[in-house]
Amino acid sequence: MIDARIKKIDLTRRAVTVTTHDQQEITLTFPEGANIEVTEPATMGTMGGTLEDLREGYFVQVELGPHDHEGACSCMSLVSVS
Repeated sequence: MIDARIKKIDLTRRAVTVTTHDQQEITLTFPEGANIEVTEPATMGTMGGTLEDLREGYFVQVELGPHDHEGACSCMSLVSVS
């Protein structure tokens, strides 16, 4: 898992750009069925979510999947921790 902060969200491309703690930017694409979890306010746990639930500035933990032939990263799991 990589700890990062969401910098930009592109819903049309199903892509999110994140910045890691060492200031590296990574653009992730989300295939259908990718696991996205967001904070559940009542319990402060997490619940299933969608890209539309994410916001720029959220702190997240991401699990990278395979890279495509152009080097783009696919995200298999994202958990919002903010």
